[in-house]
Order: sequence, then C-alpha cells, then structure tokens
Amino acid sequence: MGDVSESWEKRFRREVKEMDAALRGVLSRRQSDEALRAALEELARRPAFRSFTWLWGPALNARDRVRFRPLMLSCFSPSSITAAGKWVNPWTGENAAALEAWLADADRADDVELFRRLHAWKLAGLRGPQQAKTWREEVVRRVQAAPTRAARHLELAKLDSGWVRLDEPTALALDAVDAEAARPFILAHLPWSDTHERPSPWDTLRARAQARGDAALASALYRRLVDEPTWHRDALAFARTLPSPSALVAALKEHHPESHMPGAAQLFVELAETRGRDVVPYLLEHLRSVFPRWGVLGRKNAKGFPDLLALAWTRDWEDVWGALLRTSATPETYDAEVRRLVRDTASLPARTRRRLLLLAGAGGEWNLPGLGVARVQPLTDATATALYARFPELARGPFRMHVASGWRAAYPKLVTRALEANDEDLLDFLASRAAMHTPTPRDTKEWEQVLDALASHYEALPKEGGVFARRAANALGALPAYAIWNFDALVEKNRLARLFFLRSDDFYLAEPRAVRDLLEAPQIHVQALAFRLLGRDSARAREVAAQNLDLLQATLLRPLHRRTRHAAFAALANAAAHGVEAARVLVPRVRDAFALPDTRYPKESLMALLAHMLTRWPELRGPAEVPHVFGLPVKGDGA
Repeated sequence: MGDVSESWEKRFRREVKEMDAALRGVLSRRQSDEALRAALEELARRPAFRSFTWLWGPALNARDRVRFRPLMLSCFSPSSITAAGKWVNPWTGENAAALEAWLADADRADDVELFRRLHAWKLAGLRGPQQAKTWREEVVRRVQAAPTRAARHLELAKLDSGWVRLDEPTALALDAVDAEAARPFILAHLPWSDTHERPSPWDTLRARAQARGDAALASALYRRLVDEPTWHRDALAFARTLPSPSALVAALKEHHPESHMPGAAQLFVELAETRGRDVVPYLLEHLRSVFPRWGVLGRKNAKGFPDLLALAWTRDWEDVWGALLRTSATPETYDAEVRRLVRDTASLPARTRRRLLLLAGAGGEWNLPGLGVARVQPLTDATATALYARFPELARGPFRMHVASGWRAAYPKLVTRALEANDEDLLDFLASRAAMHTPTPRDTKEWEQVLDALASHYEALPKEGGVFARRAANALGALPAYAIWNFDALVEKNRLARLFFLRSDDFYLAEPRAVRDLLEAPQIHVQALAFRLLGRDSARAREVAAQNLDLLQATLLRPLHRRTRHAAFAALANAAAHGVEAARVLVPRVRDAFALPDTRYPKESLMALLAHMLTRWPELRGPAEVPHVFGLPVKGDGA
C-alpha cells in the first residue's frame, strides 16, 4: 500500500510500475492455463491492467487463443503505458513483433471482432492522413483478393472500423469488384462534413448506381454528399416539373440532405410560394432542419425563419406555424408568439386556444436505451402568468412543461398566482421542480422567494386525513428520474426538499396511498425515502410494508446503490415480520437473489435478511435450513 499522503502522480507511477512487474511475473511463471487465467482475472481488478494489453495480449494469444479470448476481449484497451508511466505506441516498441503476430493470428482465424480492434489500434498509431490512406488501400487489396462473395463480406467486416471514411476512388474500386457486397460498407463509411468544407458529391458512383437501377445507393449518396446550392436547385426543379403532389413530396424526401443546411428555411419559403399546400407534408417532416444559429450576441433565428413563419401565418397554415415555433424558433421568439396570442382579445377565445395548443409540447426528442431527452421551449415568468390568468387549464395542462422552473427561471409570479388560486395541480407540479433545485450563490432572490412560499404552503396544509401526505407525495412523484445529482447538498440548501424528504416521515406513514405513490415514483431518492419509511421499527411501518409487498419484492432484483438496497432490505424484513403469508412470498424470492451474478450485491446482508425471516417463521425453513444439534449420547439412547 502506498503512503496516503502521496500525490496522484506518484501513486499513478507506482501503480503502473507494480502492474508491469506483476504481469511479467505471472506471464513468466510455469503454471496451468486455469491458474494463469485466475491470476490475470485477479490482476484485472487493479488499476492500469487494461493499459498493458500490449504486454499480456500477445502472450495469451500465443498460449491459447481460444481459451483466453473472453479475457482478451473484455479487458482489451488500445491505451498503452509503460512501467515508467509513459504513454506509447506499442506497435513501434519492444512488443511490436508480438503484436503483429497477434494481428496475423486473428486474421488467419477470421476472428472479426478481435482483428477489428487490433487493426484499428494499429491504425491509430499512424498520423492523420496516413491512417485513411493505409486503411483504404488495405480495404481495396483485401476485397480484390477475396475469391468469393462470402469472403469479401468477411474481409469488409474485419475492416469495418467505424471511424475511417471512404473516398470516391476507393468506393468505385469496391463497387467494381462486388457492388452487392460493397453497398452496405460504402453506405456505412460515407464521409461526413461541415457546411464549410464538403467532400466531392461522388457523381461518378452515383451515376453508376442510377444506371444499374440502384436507387437506394444513389439516394443515400445524394443525401449525404450534396452541397446546398445543388440541393436548392434540384428541389426547385422538382417543384416546377412534378405536377403530382405525392410525387413531389416523395422526390423532396428522397433528396433531403442528411447534413445541416443553413439556408433550409429560405428554400422552404420558395417551395411554399411555388407549390403552396402541396409541400406541407414535406415541410412538417423536415422542419427540424431549421434551427437557431449562434451570433455575436447569442442565439438568433435561422436565415429565412422569419419569412417562413410569416408565410405560414399569412396563409393560415396553423400546422406549419405551430410546428415551426416548437421545433425551430429561439426561446425569445417562441415566448413572444405565446404572449401575443394570450394578449389577443380580438380573436375568438376558441381560436386562440386552438393556436396555443399547437404550440404546446416537445419540439424534439432524442431517445437512447434507458434515457430520453426532450427539447421544450420555456416561457418567461410574465408570459406564463398571463397565460395562467386567461387560460389556467392550459397552463396546468399542455403548457405545464413550458413553465418548469430551472436554472433559467424560478417563476415567482406564477407561483404567487397559483397560491392565490389554491391551484393544487399546478402547485404540486411547480413544487416538484422547485424541490430538485439546489440553490447556488448566483441564484437570485426569486428562488429564495419561491422556495419559501412553497414550503410555507405545504407546511400549512392539514396533517389530519392525509392531506399533506398526499399533496407532498404528488409533488415527489412528479420528480423526473436522474434529476437529483447531489442529494445531501439539496436537502441542506433547499427548504422545500428538507420538508419533503426529512421532516414528514410520520405523516407519510399515516397515509398508505402516499407511501405507495412514493414507491412508484421514477426518482430513486423518492423511492429511497419510501424504503426508509417502511424499514422503521414500528407496527405501522410493518403493516404498510406488507401492503406494498408486490412493489418491495422487485427490489431484490433491481440494480440499486448499496445504501439504498440496505434500506430496501429493512422494508422487506418488516413486510415479512408482519405475517407468515408475506414471508411465504418473500423467502423464495430471497433465495433466488443469491444466484445474481453482480459481485457488488451485498450477499451477506441478503443472508441476514433470509435468516431473520426464517428465525421469525421457522415453518418456512427448507430441509437444509433446519439446525441440527449434536451432543454426547445419554443413557437410554442405545449407546
């Protein structure tokens, strides 16, 4: 162990030096493959193991490529460091020959995944332009040498680096050898570019694809590589020459660029002026191509945006007008339009309400596995208050997310109006957003005013009959997942959060419906609050825990932080202690949890939970769980 006072740099150098020595010792030792793998898996738990792939990788490949392949893939890393703590390119160092042999073995064995990683690692050691040149030459050489289509697919899979791009001569060479096999590879490696430096449009390959009827490849090449003047000219040509609206929309969609075009709004205006409503289906699908740009004084609307917005309003294209404001306007423009509508007393209220509804909602969404992000235009406090005064049902309903407080605004005027109207739905939503805000020294007095006003409101709610508990649970249940990053700082600095999370335990337990709402909340800190409540040493906690057994038992299999899992275990213990039927349901689930592969799962605490249940309810013990006491024989036992 190093000195606790050593700097991070000294600790880093010590750890890499120790890792180098440990690896060389393990690799040089005479031992079985099983013992070697066990020793390396133990070393893999320590820092810097992955950065020595250049050392242990070739050695394991030479020892037994198949046996050690899972370890090589799971711990593979192209970052390389020496015992001296220096980052190096190992393909030119002491182990270069061994690495080349490793690469050649993976190539001969057609190990696509391993070859791809090794080859990309080797390429990364070359200088920028040389990387692409070397990769392109090798792609062509391998494809031309492959005797069958299956072999060509295999070679292309090996060289599917994902980050090196093709040029047109290379793509033409691949297409000439085997157009069918090359098409997906070419499409996956088309060059990207910014608006200032675009690649050539690959007209030769596109013409070849069109000549043989490969419309998919020709369209993909056009959409990725077209420049703005060409796209502008072609789109207007379609508008002038295609009389059928459906054919026009299909052609425009087929030729819509994948990269950003700063003048998209200007083209949309010309298309609309040329063909009117015929192009609206195309516009609605591609309005996200128009988005604000950055200027010297901040963000401003895209070129042509004001003209497109004015055209949609003048022609009464409310669908285009609303979608354009939601997806493409700056927050200032969006807020101004909402404010203008709210103040418009000359129009019929029903018409104004319909137009406002067109402006409500997300302007864009980005969804990843387990995570989704939506872009919502915010309203200013003044506009939100005016909207609430005239159309309160819209403010608390469709426009709710547009008045969500955050770093941009605290909405003190809106909070004041909602408190005056005692609007429970809106107040609970505003409280949910305020309760996850950690005040900072830069925050204005507005945040202090909002937090104090909301905290005072909830503190004054009747505690009898579960009024406070239900309202607080409603607010906590509206907290989004992953919205709280520093819980300790939040409850320290946010008065409303302290009230909800720390000062109201007895009130929640008195209202079982509120506790269930907390358990079903998307925010993990709210769920942890429920676990803590149900884990208290009281008859009431045990009763409510048993009532929520269906939700609590799922915590055995969920990924949870260790502290949160222990709180969940306490709640489960209380549920089991309430009655044998609850324990009868839980005991098999607890036994199943021992099979979970998570090495960080607190199995010792799980064992204690099971022991607690079986001690309380011995009739649930299995044959192997019944204690046997052995002692000296006594007279009369046949001894």
